[in-house]
Amino acid sequence: MNKTFMRLLPCFLAFMLASSYSLQAQSDERLEGMAAGKLENWKNPLTEWNHIAVPKIDSLKLEKSNGKLILWFAPELSYYPFREESCRLFRKSLVDALGRKFRKYDIELITNTYRIEQLVPNYFRKDFPADSSCFPVPDTDKRILVKKISDDPPLSGLHGKSIALWNSHGYYFEMSLDRWEFQRAKLFGTVEDVSITGYVLPYLSRMLEKAGATVHIPRERDIQTSEVIVDNDRSTANSAFMLSTGKNSELINKGFILTDTIFAGFNPFRNGSSLRTADDTAHYIPDIPSRGDYAVYISYPLLPDNTGEALYTVHHTGGSTGFLVDQTMGGETWIYLGTFNFDKGMNPERASVTVTRNRGASGYLALDAVKFGGGMGNVARRPSAEILKNQPSLSDGKTAQNAGVTAKETDYSWKLSGMPRFIEASRYWLQYAGMPDSLVYSPSLYRNDYNDDYQSRGLWVNYLMADPQPEKGKAGGLGIPIDLSLAFHTDAGVAPGDSIIGSLAIFHTTVDDGIYASGLSRMSSREFADVVQTQIVEDIRKNFEPGWTRRGLWDRPYSEARRPNVTSLLLELLSHQNLADMKYNLDPRFRFSVSRSIYKGILKYLSYVENRPYTVQPLPVSDFAVTPAGGKKIRLSWQPVIEEGEPTSVPAWFRVYTREGNNGYDNGRVVKGNSLEIELPAWDSIYSFRVTALNNGGESFESEELSVGINSESRGNVLVVNGFDRVSGPAWVDDELSGIEWWNDRGVPYINDIISIGDQYDYDRNSPWVDDDSPGWGASYSDMTAKVVPGNTFNFPLIHGRSVMAAGYSFFSVSDEYFESQDDCADEFGIIDLIYGEEKSTPFFGDTSRIDFRIYTPGFMDRITKVTADGKSVFMSGAYVGSDLITDRDSTALKFAEKILHFSPRTGHAVRTGKVYATDYARPHFDGSFTFNTEYSPEFYTVEAPDAIEASGTGSVCAFRYSENNSSAGTAFRGRYNIVITGFPFESIPDRGERDKLMKQILDFLNTK
Repeated sequence: MNKTFMRLLPCFLAFMLASSYSLQAQSDERLEGMAAGKLENWKNPLTEWNHIAVPKIDSLKLEKSNGKLILWFAPELSYYPFREESCRLFRKSLVDALGRKFRKYDIELITNTYRIEQLVPNYFRKDFPADSSCFPVPDTDKRILVKKISDDPPLSGLHGKSIALWNSHGYYFEMSLDRWEFQRAKLFGTVEDVSITGYVLPYLSRMLEKAGATVHIPRERDIQTSEVIVDNDRSTANSAFMLSTGKNSELINKGFILTDTIFAGFNPFRNGSSLRTADDTAHYIPDIPSRGDYAVYISYPLLPDNTGEALYTVHHTGGSTGFLVDQTMGGETWIYLGTFNFDKGMNPERASVTVTRNRGASGYLALDAVKFGGGMGNVARRPSAEILKNQPSLSDGKTAQNAGVTAKETDYSWKLSGMPRFIEASRYWLQYAGMPDSLVYSPSLYRNDYNDDYQSRGLWVNYLMADPQPEKGKAGGLGIPIDLSLAFHTDAGVAPGDSIIGSLAIFHTTVDDGIYASGLSRMSSREFADVVQTQIVEDIRKNFEPGWTRRGLWDRPYSEARRPNVTSLLLELLSHQNLADMKYNLDPRFRFSVSRSIYKGILKYLSYVENRPYTVQPLPVSDFAVTPAGGKKIRLSWQPVIEEGEPTSVPAWFRVYTREGNNGYDNGRVVKGNSLEIELPAWDSIYSFRVTALNNGGESFESEELSVGINSESRGNVLVVNGFDRVSGPAWVDDELSGIEWWNDRGVPYINDIISIGDQYDYDRNSPWVDDDSPGWGASYSDMTAKVVPGNTFNFPLIHGRSVMAAGYSFFSVSDEYFESQDDCADEFGIIDLIYGEEKSTPFFGDTSRIDFRIYTPGFMDRITKVTADGKSVFMSGAYVGSDLITDRDSTALKFAEKILHFSPRTGHAVRTGKVYATDYARPHFDGSFTFNTEYSPEFYTVEAPDAIEASGTGSVCAFRYSENNSSAGTAFRGRYNIVITGFPFESIPDRGERDKLMKQILDFLNTK
């Protein structure tokens, strides 16, 4: 019996244990079913995020033994921008829905493999413990590739940081069609391939650089279409490369070679030669085709014993600017130094680069080509024998399918894009810049340029660091320590009415087991994405649109989020297919603000993970003025601007930049206060000034440019007032027609516009997208592609001042803010020249309750009333000086114009051609004819809607008429003071001789009593 019992005991115990487990499982299942039932009517408490996704419980599991209830949600819940409070609220709603039965259980909420608490960025945590895996290991010995030799670096900014940044897509070769084309549809006057360039080049890259960062861009960044190469092998035109002694230099059989056309497989940095020397100095003297601004790129062979301190000095029309380059990294590619103004021809003092080893440095000086200017695309393409299908970025990593198109390569000619290089996609710049093909710019081995282009950007980031494709084994890279990668795009999508699609952030966390090669968690990319997206959306809601849509935080394997082996963000700012988004996208004010938001997000993220304080670089100064101080002395004054909500952005110092005549600007002088008194070097010369604000976070953008010229035999002083502040997007309409109202107002670019490609022609919201060649609503022409459109260059006092000086007068200049606020601003002047260009009342993005850029402000009218009462004469010019009175419907302003300025408005859009002649009424003071610019010009902004104005009151006459229809183009009044008003901007007259003649006639008339 005992033996039998002992034999059966294990079976009995197993049975009892199984029964226990079964009963437990049944109990758990019943509880799970009960929990599921209680959650059927659960409502998401985070309703403000329902537009991102409505949370869905995929499954749940109860672990009674552990006292745990686990709820798995669909991955879309992870798209929410969770904070500690929203986690608590979300959890509480589930606990309340489950009821008392489950209150003893620890509820774990999981989405996309993460607990929701893990989705709260460290940056926003207060009570939750920090996730240390998202903090990089401090690099105390980090090297800096390029350092500008100037004042103290911005240590509370982005000093020493290297950021990889790119502006969307670009013009590319579509093999299946044997043609070059844009990668996205041409909509609302632009295309994504170039519209993001309008953020990255004029704003974002400069902000990052002014904060101390080195910015790497895988596309050409210079809009200058001319290019000059100076090299030891062969150079452009008469350009010259020289060594001071020519001794002790060694030829390296690898380096850049100048060639007019680059074909498949050709690497220009592997087919030439380069040099190295221990103690010589190299001189690069370009033969500049025309005076202008040119980006300067350097290159050098990457050799083990290169010096860590190569001193590059750029000689330009504003002086000389020095850079220290660490040649132990980078190399064998183009390294950007900066953009400078150079004289035409060969002039070593005003257009050259010298290179030497810095004093006391060790190692060899490595020398290869120097590039001036952006140039035209020179990579030739044709269909390959085997063509692969275009593959979505989300499918990157999967094998691309054959397109089913067979091609005999020799049946096709090689084709250049015909575009400036800055329009082309990164794939072509990267080939020109010496990247290896299969590792970087053509992983498809020349079988599909579309796929290669988006894949190349992330691979380029890795090559800059060292490791282009980790899964293919180690490969030699350039050794540059990249801190962050940012891919900047816009998205597609249409919404009804004025609904906004908004801003989406994309990152990827699962590849390579969720760990970067540095050991940093890929969740750092989510944190980076959240911080930047939060900054963007908060700033847009505060500054522009309270209802701006914050889209999700997507964890998806898009190529530009997956491939970079460093903390990365793929930003889709807005929809380029939706009018409500595009009215912001086309406005320079919005682009500046968003770029500043991105810069601030980068700054705040990096400073947090590096455990250091940050300082936000200041905003540009205001109330700038250049006024007389006796003899050749002048006084410069300005006021700081503090950004609301950013207390660290307060300026600590200022920098005053100076240039003489048409030269470029010097390197500036630092000033503690908000004024500076200086003595001009010479009489009879024009000097111009710009001011920036400085703090420990960096340098602001430049102020407007003000100029001064003191005539040694002056006939009097003229005060030039710059009232042309306006930058704005084009007018738009949304009723029977929906789109850009280009025929009414094209807007005013900041400095210049590089994103316009042509006018919109499809205004029907119901027009469907068929193909990118037939994109439906918003479809636009492309005749303006790659044309740089001049805008408000903020230097028009210089243009007016030249003509004032030519007439024998002296001039000083002030901003309109200064003019309106300073009671004594005109005391030393008998004549005032008011510049109003294309200034006009502009509703703030359609909000008629806020009007920007109004000409006839109370301050302006009060000041003009006072100065004319003192007998001072006024010249006022602008395209909207009359129609702005009609737009505002301000009876006070209309009365002011009639009684003080002695004119009245007649009509806007007076003419389409710019020919003007003087009337007989104006003799003998005015005669002749002249032309102002009403068509596209690469040099002058277009006046698309000049005003016709009429004389008002005794003593006022029609002084000028438009030749097109004989309507009145300008008026002249003689009385106790004299007035000349023109309905076109004086500075828009392209011919210098015509400007000088007209200004002399105007000033002589105004000076006549």
